[in-house]
Amino acid sequence: MSIDLLQAPPTTVVSTSGEMITLTSGLDLILPCWNPSGPWVESLIRHYHEVTTIMGKVPVQLILVNDGSLRNFTAQHIAWLEAAIPNIIIVSYTRNRGKGYAVREGVKRSQHAFQVYTDLDFPFGVYAVKEAYDRLSQGLDVVAGERGAAYLRELPRKRRIITRISRALNRVVLDLKVDDAQAGLKGFNAYGRNILLKTRVDGFLYDSEFLYHAGKRPHIKIGAIAVSCRPGIQFSSFRMKLLMKELLNYCRIIMGSKAA
Repeated sequence: MSIDLLQAPPTTVVSTSGEMITLTSGLDLILPCWNPSGPWVESLIRHYHEVTTIMGKVPVQLILVNDGSLRNFTAQHIAWLEAAIPNIIIVSYTRNRGKGYAVREGVKRSQHAFQVYTDLDFPFGVYAVKEAYDRLSQGLDVVAGERGAAYLRELPRKRRIITRISRALNRVVLDLKVDDAQAGLKGFNAYGRNILLKTRVDGFLYDSEFLYHAGKRPHIKIGAIAVSCRPGIQFSSFRMKLLMKELLNYCRIIMGSKAA
């Protein structure tokens, strides 16, 4: 559901269906997940309360998106979350669609002036969420987490090479304002929300597509915040099938950039 702005955010907006939506002051925190591991419910509850503590009086709405998990996401897990987190919104569907699709499904449920999405395990900690919110409050339309050189040194060799190639493509081919488009933390207001909901990539490269289209709009103010991984974060590996799929998505974004 895309929206048209009636005034500067926070604001009242109108969806493509004609429905009036009032975006109230506060933050929607959107967390996509797929086959979560370990005691993830306890971890999420702890992180949620840490976020609400540092956000003070700012209302925080947690939106959890279950992207077709096959394990470790049951009715019991949902019951625990609903008992511990006030008014949590849980979006769930049976088929795994990809992180981009999951984020968009979560954003569609948002009702506040600002949204931030990050990964279920809060890889950059909770203070990065507040910093993104603060930058949006100060006037940015889109905020992107940006991992520095220290992050690259921590990566396994194969993933480090892939990350360097991705950053080079973002900088040289797509001319993104933030090279590190794939850092799993973004924030935006109603302008950015509208752009994100028009993206089409379902996989990991939805981030690049989002920042590409945002950067093509001269009135959109984009900024980056430095983020670093929490100690103990485990880095996943990329299968060749997934890499080929994301390469195809990159080609689609590139072709779109040439046609624009």
